[in-house]
This record gives sequence, C-alpha cells and structure tokens, in this order.
Amino acid sequence: MTAAPVDSGAVFTVSLEEAGLRLDKVLSGRWPDFSRAQLTRLIKDGLVRLDGRPVLKPSTVVTVGAVVLAPRPEPPPTGLSPDPGLTLDIIYEDDHILVVNKPWGLLVHPASGTAGPTLAGGLLAHDPRLDGVGAHLRPGLVHRLDRDTSGVVVTAKTEPALRRLAEAFSRRETVKRYLAFVRGRPKPERGLVDLPIGRHPTQRHKMAAGRGGRRPARTVYRLLRYFPETGLSLMLLTLVTGRTHQARVHLASLGCPVLADPVYSRGVGDLVRRHPGLAPFCGRQMLHARRLTVGHPETGRSLTFRAPWPPDFLGLWRELACHSLKKFI
Repeated sequence: MTAAPVDSGAVFTVSLEEAGLRLDKVLSGRWPDFSRAQLTRLIKDGLVRLDGRPVLKPSTVVTVGAVVLAPRPEPPPTGLSPDPGLTLDIIYEDDHILVVNKPWGLLVHPASGTAGPTLAGGLLAHDPRLDGVGAHLRPGLVHRLDRDTSGVVVTAKTEPALRRLAEAFSRRETVKRYLAFVRGRPKPERGLVDLPIGRHPTQRHKMAAGRGGRRPARTVYRLLRYFPETGLSLMLLTLVTGRTHQARVHLASLGCPVLADPVYSRGVGDLVRRHPGLAPFCGRQMLHARRLTVGHPETGRSLTFRAPWPPDFLGLWRELACHSLKKFI
C-alpha cells in the first residue's frame, strides 16, 4: 500500500512498508516532487518531529506506528539571471575572492516567497564566470546576511577558493563582528550568550532559542554606548557560530532586541511617538556586519575586511550622540 501524500503541516503515522527506513527516505516517498536535499534541510533545521520530539538526523530509522509531524517544503526558486542594473560596493577583489558591502534591503540570493534583485544576480553581472562556482542560485557565495542586514559578504571566484572558505567558516576560523542598535541595556554589559538555535516549531519564518534539538550557537557581546533618554544601546557582537538569525535571536534573549526588527522585537510606534527624530532610522533592523577576518584561500594570509557605517547608522548615531564617532569607527 502506498502512503498518501502529506499536506502542509500534516501529521502521519509510519506505515508497515515504511518501517525500518531512514526518515529522509520516508519523507521522499511522501513528497516525490521535492528533492532529498530539501527534505534533509527540514530535518536538520529541527522542523520534523517524531513522536513529538524534534529529530535532527536524516538517517534516523523509523518504526511502524511512529507519528511524524512534518511541514511541507516550500517550492525552490526556479532560476537566477545576471542583474547588470545592480552596482556592487566592492571592498576587495583579486583572482580568488570578491568582498562586497551589501546594502540593507538586498537579498543575497533568490529565496522562496521573495522577489526583487539579489546580490547573486549582481555578482553574475560583474563576473559571469561565477556561474560555474558552487550552486547555481548561490554563485560563489560562502555565507549570507539577512535581507535587511547590511555589511561584509565574501564571495569565492573559484571552486578551490569556495571549498577552502567554506571549510574555514565550518571550522570557525573566521572572526565575524557586528554592530547593532538595540532597545534596552544589556545586564551584564558584556558576556557570552550560549543558547542553541533552531527553527520555530510552528512559525517557519522565525528561529527560536533554547534546548530540545536545536543547534549550538554562541555570541560574545559588549555594550559600547547606552543612550538613557531613548533607552537605546549600541552593541558590538562577535559571532562564534553562524546560525540563521543568530545575532537577532540572541539579542532578543538578552531583552535587547535589534531596533526595528520586524520578527523579534515589538513595533517602534511607542518609541517614535516619544522621540519623533528617530523615525527616519526605524525602517529596517539596525544590524550591520561591520568586520570579517578570514584566511585568504590561496595564500593563507589573514585578511580583515571592514564595511563602513551605513548612512542610517551614522544618522542615528548623530541623532542620539551628537558628537564624534572616532572612538567606535
């Protein structure tokens, strides 16, 4: 007997013919229209539950009668074209790597349910040879930033460079530092957030911190300046790991969500009513990938790339502090 297809967010019971199979193979049988890679990602993101508990290993063997809760995967984007209209803000380029300063509001690569220009399209327009480096929808891309996060993104221009950079990120041989304007004041003013992160069990656009099958995540933070009149703070973050939404989730766990974060912070209406001058700086989550240190994939030499403060960060600083940025730049 063939198992019936699963609808979005459906629960199903493992059949006799499915018993003894790997979980990813069971899901492939239920959803033949989706790739094994998509279904594996669902499992590794902690979105699939077996008898009520999240499962992180695609190789988990299921037993007859076990109850599986699995959200239906979103259809993947269909293609990527060069975007000659996108001007890249290049920080550094040689024969092996390209480092850019991504503006906020720009997608790094095509994603399900989103539209608009992408950094990937701009990269292909800048150098068509990148189309043969890595995945088609992510040409040369080693890591990513959220759409509304600005800052440093490094891209590999050759397959060997892509492989070596990916290994460096995986082995945590990079140093990633972010600046964030947040609501509230962290206590203590410096420390380490060590909270695992995984997909929210019911809200797929959101990540959640805590135990229960989530992946380890660590962020070192330090308060740079507190502005008591508005209750805002400027913070420096060092991401030891690189989980999706890590900085945003960990800051929210401190009670200091990123200013204007649409997912992990409350709205800014109350703040703007009390301080109308802040309105121009609340159009996006105020998070900036300021600095990235990484070994060059060809020479091994340690390189540090810095993205200048974006205009809205500078404007907010002047609105709050009204004096030199020299100490923090």
